[in-house]
Amino acid sequence: MNVREELLKNQDVKYKEFHSKLIPNVDSDKIIGVRIPQLRKIGKALPDNDFAWDYYEEIMLHGFFIGYAKLPFEERISLLDSFVPKIDNWAVCDCVCSSLKFINKNKAVFLAYLKKYMNSKNEYEIRFSIVILMDYYLDDEYSDLAINYLKNIKSEYYYVNMAAAWALSVAFVKYREKIMPLIENHILSKEIHNMTISKIRDSFRVDKDTKALLKTLKRTK
Repeated sequence: MNVREELLKNQDVKYKEFHSKLIPNVDSDKIIGVRIPQLRKIGKALPDNDFAWDYYEEIMLHGFFIGYAKLPFEERISLLDSFVPKIDNWAVCDCVCSSLKFINKNKAVFLAYLKKYMNSKNEYEIRFSIVILMDYYLDDEYSDLAINYLKNIKSEYYYVNMAAAWALSVAFVKYREKIMPLIENHILSKEIHNMTISKIRDSFRVDKDTKALLKTLKRTK
């Protein structure tokens, strides 16, 4: 498969214009304009990952290859070592994280690997760790560990804070008794606190009375 030709064949110029506005930190000249479902389809058909990293979609495909290809766990980890430092936007981070289903069969081992990104200073390495925790570790076995990490995040990075708020809002639906005290007692940073409330109030899985209560808990300082 010629990956570049396949991407250009599936280019949608209007989608490129729309999607470029959602990831403003990526040069629009580096976006071909291929919709995510089609990218996933291409990613599942890749025979290997021997292709360029020049375009946004190509970087995404490298991540999809790690998730979709039939590879030993150790090889996936090795490929992630090369891939994760190349993440420079929320879309690649979040879409690829959701494709790494192999984590479900290796949670304890992968968590040990993830800790180097949890302790990173890089914006998108931290976001990667947050989204992975949200996607695979908000369960009865690991939720306390995940929430403890999330509640202690103090960051100046917008995409880190937004990811933390997103993860906490997801946790709230399943573990309200663990998240509500963090909000009521102002445990979170102000930015994450208010973002978390907004994300929870956007959820269709939270009742109107709870949303009204949360609105009163927003912080001004």
